[in-house]
Amino acid sequence: MTSSCFWAKKEDKNGMFFWLSLFQHLEDTKNVVGILWDQWLCDGQRKLINTSISSNEKNDGKNLCMFLGAVHDIGKATPAFQAKKSFSNSNDLDCQLIGKLLLNGFEGINDFYTYDMSNTPHNIAGQYLLMSYGVKEDIAVIVGGHHGKTVDKLLDVRDELSAHTSNYFQTEDKNSSVYKKWDTEQRKIFDWALKECGYNNVNDLPKIKQPAQVILLGLLIMADWIVSNDDYFPLINIDESSIVNNKDRYIKGYKKWKKGDLWIPNSNDFIDGNFIKLYKNRFGFKNPKPVQKKMYEVIQNIKNPGIIILEAPMGEGKTEAALVGMEQLSIKTGRSGMYFGLPTQATSNGIFPRILNWLPKTKEDKDDKTQVRLVHSKAYLNKDFSSLSRNMNVDGDVDYNLIVNEWFSGRKTAVLDDFEVGTIDQFLMVSLKQKHLPLRHLGFSKKVVIIDEVHAYDAYMSSYLLQSIKWMGAYGVPVIILSATLPENRRIELMKNYMMGMGVNWKKEEKIERDNSMKTLTYPLITFNDGDKIYQIRDIETDNNSQKNIFVNKIDEENLENTVDNLFKRGGVIGIIVNTVARAQKIGRLLSEKFGSEFVEVLHSAFISSERIRKEEELLKTIGKDGKRPERKIIVGTQVIEQSLDIDFDVIISDLAPMDLLIQRVGRLHRHNRKDRNKNHIAPCLFVMGTSNALDFEGGSLSIYGGFLLARTQYYLPDKILIPDDISKLVQNVYKFNHEKGKELFNVENIKYADEELNEKYYGFLGEFYSKIDEKVKSSKEYQIGNPVLKSGYKKNSLEEWLINPDLSSETKAYAQVRDSEDSIEVIALKKFGDGYGTFNEFGDISENIHDKKTIEKIMGNTIKLPLVLTRQYDIDSTIVMLEKYNSNNEKLNEWREILWLKGELGIIFDENNEFIIGKYKMKYSEKYGLSIERI
Repeated sequence: MTSSCFWAKKEDKNGMFFWLSLFQHLEDTKNVVGILWDQWLCDGQRKLINTSISSNEKNDGKNLCMFLGAVHDIGKATPAFQAKKSFSNSNDLDCQLIGKLLLNGFEGINDFYTYDMSNTPHNIAGQYLLMSYGVKEDIAVIVGGHHGKTVDKLLDVRDELSAHTSNYFQTEDKNSSVYKKWDTEQRKIFDWALKECGYNNVNDLPKIKQPAQVILLGLLIMADWIVSNDDYFPLINIDESSIVNNKDRYIKGYKKWKKGDLWIPNSNDFIDGNFIKLYKNRFGFKNPKPVQKKMYEVIQNIKNPGIIILEAPMGEGKTEAALVGMEQLSIKTGRSGMYFGLPTQATSNGIFPRILNWLPKTKEDKDDKTQVRLVHSKAYLNKDFSSLSRNMNVDGDVDYNLIVNEWFSGRKTAVLDDFEVGTIDQFLMVSLKQKHLPLRHLGFSKKVVIIDEVHAYDAYMSSYLLQSIKWMGAYGVPVIILSATLPENRRIELMKNYMMGMGVNWKKEEKIERDNSMKTLTYPLITFNDGDKIYQIRDIETDNNSQKNIFVNKIDEENLENTVDNLFKRGGVIGIIVNTVARAQKIGRLLSEKFGSEFVEVLHSAFISSERIRKEEELLKTIGKDGKRPERKIIVGTQVIEQSLDIDFDVIISDLAPMDLLIQRVGRLHRHNRKDRNKNHIAPCLFVMGTSNALDFEGGSLSIYGGFLLARTQYYLPDKILIPDDISKLVQNVYKFNHEKGKELFNVENIKYADEELNEKYYGFLGEFYSKIDEKVKSSKEYQIGNPVLKSGYKKNSLEEWLINPDLSSETKAYAQVRDSEDSIEVIALKKFGDGYGTFNEFGDISENIHDKKTIEKIMGNTIKLPLVLTRQYDIDSTIVMLEKYNSNNEKLNEWREILWLKGELGIIFDENNEFIIGKYKMKYSEKYGLSIERI
């Protein structure tokens, strides 16, 4: 076809010219989309697409995918694209390609130029060409969005083509031969694509529902990226016109890209229902716990699974129950991967080795290679993931059939991998308006999603969580929610949003019945849906060994030193968990001076990344499950202890915090059944600081959690907590309140102070609480995608306006957005050595070795977030300007600009006293206490 004279890609490499024709690129993309359909998509995704299209043809889902691949770059067959200059400004290369067009009858293309060429990018040009041929919006918008963002507003086709006629046809004269030439060649591509993909004419193209449109767009972007990689699909010499063997080309290219095999669960392991044998094979357990048995039975009996919420105490084996549940749900719903989301990088790191041990035992074919990935910004510092990615068997227990495919290491492609453990941010961003969002939806729609420690997410993050859950319902993606302490309103919202995504609607009376059916103090508890029905399993026993009586003592902070003194004399491991970094540092210094620095450890988020990881590893070695416990030790930390580490304290002193988080902290108290427990701490005790009869709470705690939840927690906090029996009752009491917008009166149950001033203060806290929630939810909605549209005939069925006004230009901003965090700046923190620099944990100058890979990795592992006071007190841009100026003026840091991995990073070098001045502030870093800041 004449269209083979159009170029899709061109390159000047060392004076040699290479290109790829548009026709070849479309052929490549069509073929790769087809093979991805057959060999990469899971059964569940194929079923979603096939059931979302208005066609009875068995293969129409695949045909439609391939059609999109065959026409996605039809907009490159326009003068606006063909006249584009090469990136290398190679005039000779451009002239040769223009010459091909001239030889094929495109007269005057060598002189073509319009001032508004940039107004017709080829993806949008392709969309409007298709619409001019009669292709409906639902399909045309996918082509328009294949560069990551769909159109904000669809224009009338006639208006678009007439506004930029020359960009499409080289001239505005419709009767001109060159106009007709462009029109003819464009239509040839369209007709070829129809015929190749099994369609006789445009009317044969099906209608498709919106959720499936998102998946198709993600698949198209993925295929386009694969075929655009020259290592897989190389360009050819400028003198060559075509590829001799297309089949050989796409099969070879796909095999180069493909590293792992499609994971297929071993369904034979579930046929006989022998869950005891299953748990022994998977985890080495002789006697699975009651919660695990019940979870297994529930999922085995569900016919149409969706969302499952497991609420159970710490230590009942929720993780293993979820992993086995993932296998069961994969078999039932045709999924071929998993995302395990946790609140922090530390919790992700903690789970990752357990996934590596479990995963090889789940496959139908043990020889298949399964792709696995740790997904967070410091993943490269994790030894298990690092050794796996390098194909190194450091500890002798790495399964070589678990592999890391580097193609999925990019920020946009990471979520497309098969098995992933990472922070919750990745899942929250499913509902965040952001470029290339369909890739994220494509990745998650392939998996079973497990979300752990749901109680750790505030109202703002929960807004993103619920919207992402809703989209999982639209895709039929199984979701397992794990929590030790879940308020009933959160339980209801999770179930409701997932089922709304499925398309379930309730009448007013049914909503009341639905919500009431899920309200219970029973614990442990499994809540789940089977199709459009909601069920609960309440008759679940707990492991008798996990039952504990926790004695609660309220103390004033003035008595902290005496309390610790009395406990320290008795020996054992004392955990002190406070609500802010500043308090952890202050208390850590105080106790180090009194009891000796060797007996006190401090852990919080203001340590250099590599140092924090080292500290966490040391804690696990000493007070973890199999740790060698010291005779006496004091560990002072913040919420990072409550959310992450599997460590065991003999006694805990905690700042007052909301009840669910306080109970989570209690989960680190006598966590493991130990024969060597200090005899002076046989009875587990919790000391709570910061309670106030006058409701005058500590400032840091007040700013983080607000007075309302602190007041309610204080009110309901008993002198003794029976674990697990009291968990649900205490959490539900604290969170059992209602809020009706537009009314000044709030229905808050069971709290009434005798003192009117206290009542006024309490209700003031209440007003602040709801104002803050309303503000957070309203703010989050600005950046969220809308609800999935499930009706194909609905006006807003296409992806038009789907990503309108995304004000997020980078992944870093996206992370901050879903976490509602203050703007923060992460820098690489180093220490001055002679004329160069080194790291805090190693002595010596490493600045002369920055081209060495190990040195680069060492440098990148020393990141730290600057204190928020800098971004609050100054405009964040001013802080960045100061840092950029410092980096530019520092000869050693300026060298980073020439190194790929360090280019764009900001570094700071602390002086010999571990100090660094920025503006009016002095930062000081201590290897024991972390980063602190003071005004100078």
